Amino acid sequence: MILPRKVSARIALLFRCSRETFPQSDLPKMKSRMDWNDLKFFLAVANARTLSAASSQLGVSPSTVSRRIEALEASLQVKLFRPHRDGYDLTAAGRDLLAPGERAEAQMRVFERTAREKDNDLSGPVRLDVPELLGQEILLPGLAGFLQSHPDIRIEMHSSVRPVRLTGEEADIVLRLIRPERGSYRQRKLGRVAFGIYASSSYIACHGTPASPADLHRHRVIGWTEDLRYLTMATWLEVLCPGLQPALRLSSLNAQMAAVKHGLGMAVLPSFAAETIGLLAVLQDAPKLMPDLWMLVHEHATVLPRVRLVKSALVDVLAHFAGLEARLR
Repeated sequence: MILPRKVSARIALLFRCSRETFPQSDLPKMKSRMDWNDLKFFLAVANARTLSAASSQLGVSPSTVSRRIEALEASLQVKLFRPHRDGYDLTAAGRDLLAPGERAEAQMRVFERTAREKDNDLSGPVRLDVPELLGQEILLPGLAGFLQSHPDIRIEMHSSVRPVRLTGEEADIVLRLIRPERGSYRQRKLGRVAFGIYASSSYIACHGTPASPADLHRHRVIGWTEDLRYLTMATWLEVLCPGLQPALRLSSLNAQMAAVKHGLGMAVLPSFAAETIGLLAVLQDAPKLMPDLWMLVHEHATVLPRVRLVKSALVDVLAHFAGLEARLR
């Protein structure tokens, strides 16, 4: 696909800005004009880490991916990947270009999407990225009436404990528990989400309750896998009980809540979900975990009426949720 001249100009501007962030010796002048279509091959290999996975994602052969990467490296006169037995790793130059490349790809998607859609169009997709459990337990039931009233608006909801990459601009509206420091999003604080340490009645009957945070060392605590130790819930628990080694490590809130429900231990869970299924809070006198909930709306998506409608509906749902939370506490 040959990109429109305006798209190429905008992407070129992004890459020129990225060149200013490191010395010219690290990014030599291009020997020949870069084919901007090769950008998608670079990003696919950078994320998939293998030619075969990237080729499946792009719908082409691995040899085509390899040729396009070689052509891109030749035009930039820089080695982007380091091949090895198990796949491809980014070189230092490749890592430097990854974020500008993701921004460039996002700008292309925004341009194409804006060109396809009319500003007064109330149909089409709205992409949401929301915290796990908040999406399933609060937003989906709360949006049922809105979706019935607006059948032409399609919600694409990604719900996970892993926050979406804001630089990739993969969502129109993002809800998250940490205020971002960068990204092309308009921010709004909606409230706070209460967490606590919860156990089932069967676990408490067998093992009792901890008398103090230090007492957690003698209990079965369910925590996060090593790659998710940065999460707010994990860092709070580490501060509350330093050196605690979880008896069970899981990678999702749904899994942790199921484990607690079946009496396998206690875990840090959002109160709105844990109390709904009858789990019991312990250590209620301990310092509270109540992170702020932020709504981020992509600046390019704010011009779309359907995004504004969904944003308003989300605010209403979460305001009602906040009111219930306040009355329950």
